[in-house]
Amino acid sequence: MYPFERFSEDAKKVLTRAQGEAERAHHSYIGTEHLLLGLLQGDTEAARILVSLGVDDARARDQIERVLGRNERIVIQQIVPTSRVKKVIEISFEAARREESAMVTPEHLVIGLLEEGEGIAAHVLEEMGVTLEKFQGGRSGVPAEPTPWPPVGARVLVHDPEPPYRLWEGAVTGYEEGAVVVSVPGHPGAPEARVAAAELHVLPVARSTLDCARCRYAESRN
Repeated sequence: MYPFERFSEDAKKVLTRAQGEAERAHHSYIGTEHLLLGLLQGDTEAARILVSLGVDDARARDQIERVLGRNERIVIQQIVPTSRVKKVIEISFEAARREESAMVTPEHLVIGLLEEGEGIAAHVLEEMGVTLEKFQGGRSGVPAEPTPWPPVGARVLVHDPEPPYRLWEGAVTGYEEGAVVVSVPGHPGAPEARVAAAELHVLPVARSTLDCARCRYAESRN
């Protein structure tokens, strides 16, 4: 139904990487989330546009882990695409046809993810502020404005600036000169903080916070 020879070489590599992601995750299926990760790893126009919109491999993985959790499925015999991935591929072929393109490219796969709209990848892209219009704008050469991360309204944990680096829960309210502005209503002395995005932990925390130097310091004092 979807002849493999109609995929460009870059698109074929995306599909191969998606299967590799499913295998590494011990999943018995190839989902839209694996397809998105496969797209982000390539040196393609699709990957460059996504990165320009604020979607990189690390952030996408964090978002996917928050959706899926850490429950892993055992690989059973053969890894097969989900019905949603099949739908995404169908839309990708239609997108290529509309553009009178003989080949399905990674850009068409991104369009498929966004137009399908219901898979994990679509929800991750939506959460990170990526729309079909923004992606198509990037394709047309119009500079895309990066989506701030974490988004306004996100619940986060922020450290005190001094030891023992206690964590406080707050919410992102905006951005100032490259810093994230966080409202911390429970903090007795600093109800608002301005910190680098890399110093925040977005809730729910998908990975151990012990990869954070300040968290390691606090843990060592306990």
